[in-house]
Amino acid sequence: MPQYQPYQRFTEADRDKIAGRLRDAFADGRLDQPEFSSRLDQLYTVQTYGELEPLVRDLPPVRTYQTPAVVQDSKPAPAPGDFPERKKDARPHRHGIGALGGGFTGVVMINVVIWFVIGLGNGGHWPHFWPVWLLIPWAIIALGGLGRRR
Repeated sequence: MPQYQPYQRFTEADRDKIAGRLRDAFADGRLDQPEFSSRLDQLYTVQTYGELEPLVRDLPPVRTYQTPAVVQDSKPAPAPGDFPERKKDARPHRHGIGALGGGFTGVVMINVVIWFVIGLGNGGHWPHFWPVWLLIPWAIIALGGLGRRR
């Protein structure tokens, strides 16, 4: 990294970096509005590193990006050709009619029960079996899931 001398002129990229430090300090509450405005105005009038340094002397060093702890790897990746062991599914596999259609089975069963209660309430005069419109997709889902390997 080059050593800068106070009499050397700086670039627009350097000016932008210092403006960013001033904005960060203002956003953090380290500078109030008048102080921030004053330093920003001075930033656009100075030309050398020596004039630039007093604008940021009392501010903390530049923040660098750090990977959030949540996404940092806790253990190293396996060696090439070394395959990690798969974790077994902690949930027991469902068997019977509940396993056929997943959560949709409950919806179908509730509708069949509602149809049955309506028929009982009408004194045995059963209405058209409208749950069939739910049974058709349920059957497709159930039959599609039968061949799936678990």
